[in-house]
Amino acid sequence: MLVQMSKVQIIGTHDVLERTVQTLHNAGVVQITEKPPLVDALALDERAARQRDEITQLLTRLDALLALLPAHPQPKDLNARYAAEATRGINKVIAAAQRALAQLDPTAQDLARRRDELEADQVTLPRYAKTMRQLMPLAADLAPLKNYETVALLVERRFSAVIEMLRVQLPEITNEQFELVSRDIDPDTTAAILVFPREHSAAIHTFLGRESITQVRLPDELTNVPFKDALATIETRLAQIPPALKNIHRELDALADHWRTSLAVWSAVLRDRLQELEVLRRFGATQYTFVVVGWMPRKQIAALRDALARQVGDHVLLEELPLTEREREHAPVVLANPRPAQPFEFLVRLMALPRYGTIDPTPIMAIFLPIFFGMILGDIGYGALVLLGTLYLLRKVKSGGFKSLLIIMLYCALWSIAFGFWYGEFFGTLGEAIGLHPFFNRGEAVLPLFAFSIALGIVQVGLGFALGIYQAIKLHQRHALLDRVAKVIALIAIFMLVAVSSDALPKELFTPGLALLIVGTVLLMRTIGWVGILLAPIEILGTVSNILSYLRLAAIGLASVYLAMVANELAGITGNIIFGVIVAGLFHALNLALGIFSPTIQSLRLHYVEFFSKFFEGGGERYAPFKREGIA
Repeated sequence: MLVQMSKVQIIGTHDVLERTVQTLHNAGVVQITEKPPLVDALALDERAARQRDEITQLLTRLDALLALLPAHPQPKDLNARYAAEATRGINKVIAAAQRALAQLDPTAQDLARRRDELEADQVTLPRYAKTMRQLMPLAADLAPLKNYETVALLVERRFSAVIEMLRVQLPEITNEQFELVSRDIDPDTTAAILVFPREHSAAIHTFLGRESITQVRLPDELTNVPFKDALATIETRLAQIPPALKNIHRELDALADHWRTSLAVWSAVLRDRLQELEVLRRFGATQYTFVVVGWMPRKQIAALRDALARQVGDHVLLEELPLTEREREHAPVVLANPRPAQPFEFLVRLMALPRYGTIDPTPIMAIFLPIFFGMILGDIGYGALVLLGTLYLLRKVKSGGFKSLLIIMLYCALWSIAFGFWYGEFFGTLGEAIGLHPFFNRGEAVLPLFAFSIALGIVQVGLGFALGIYQAIKLHQRHALLDRVAKVIALIAIFMLVAVSSDALPKELFTPGLALLIVGTVLLMRTIGWVGILLAPIEILGTVSNILSYLRLAAIGLASVYLAMVANELAGITGNIIFGVIVAGLFHALNLALGIFSPTIQSLRLHYVEFFSKFFEGGGERYAPFKREGIA
């Protein structure tokens, strides 16, 4: 259901502004809107503006430092430490954070820089070493010469003609003063080493760049070092990196042990204070007073009024404002459902938040969706596996949308087991082997299963229309009311005609049924306009197809039954127990995967498309109260 919201106005004198903001922040129940249009915006004084800029810079530095320090388990007294710092006074928190940053920042930045350099060397130096090992046979052919530069090249074999092109061009550039040796070092690569006087260095490198010839570039400190010495230097450095990294990580861990919690607490307190300063731009102000307008749950108004009276005094007034129809439509939305239904709020939000004043479908979805899932899967064995997997994952997940999905899947698994007893299924036909006696064998009673699926569709779609009609009356939506009533009349008429055709109702009801169908069609045409002559019959047929869509509850479930039956029969005809178990296990695993995915998708589709379309109005605005973020 949706919580009843109220628009409130808080007026106070400037001398209690700070205490009022802190009280609202601590209460965390008012979503503050933009200032009233008839008053000026509240401007920050010089002290507050300076404090805001100072906190913004501090938070940037604190967040950067926290990102450098390794994450550690949170202490048990984290919230207590946050509460203590929050009441300490913001200037003291700022001073403490500044002292810590002055002490820690240079050390942490230096450690992080050294760590990054070592980790980069750990990646790049082995590549250099590999390249130099490839070039070593060529380097042995060249004697080291002073005042000469050495350039190494690695060329793909298919482009090896570039080596010959160098032999043609280099004599002119170097006045015949060069040496070029090359060798195929593997099936795909040709290596070359070029030696030339340093005085031709600029011309050579310009030429190589112009011709897009890739050079092997070593670190600056290894340039022009003999390959054998350079390779030895690289291998020595690679051996030194792990212990150096270990020492750096140990020092960062020590800093995190001592400082991380304090830094996180200061960051949270400063972030809260920045929120208080930023929210002031939404306040209105006169010469002597300030004005705050916002939304909050009506049931919490009395508690907030008492809190303001205790902590601020009689210099502040809270009053509830009357709502216009437009304001009511744009009130923020808070979902409040019984605890078993709360996980399904996540699925409703995936569609959209219901608009304020409309119907929240969460409780109904919490009833029908697990039943639909259980009806499709309907197997004790599969349901038990889904239940065990869900329970295992629930131990790993603490909160969030994924936990909501797991709780929903828990309900679905329980309904699958319940339907499994009703169907007498345990990994398909194995239920018979362990003595299960079905109350309803869906593999054989196909037509009754289809009839039950249609009945569920009639119940849920009919409930959707009932909710839609109630909502249209409540919100004075004459057009929507006429549309839904017309479709209900047409549906009743169609069912009457079908029942008469199948001799379930007397023939005398054919004429009243046809008259009802005409009435429903004419009413629907009136809501659509002149094009209703074409669209009204299509709309009615679409509504009938909504109900027929519930046949998927039976059809997909039967597909699962038959696949499980195939798995068991294949296992029986293999003639080998081990091989039979493997074959059956593979088919049952596939069936289980389909049995989790397909019922979930189809159950959601029936709700989102067939059910919600009869009454659901999205577009609700999320309730975002002004409250302390605290510390996670």
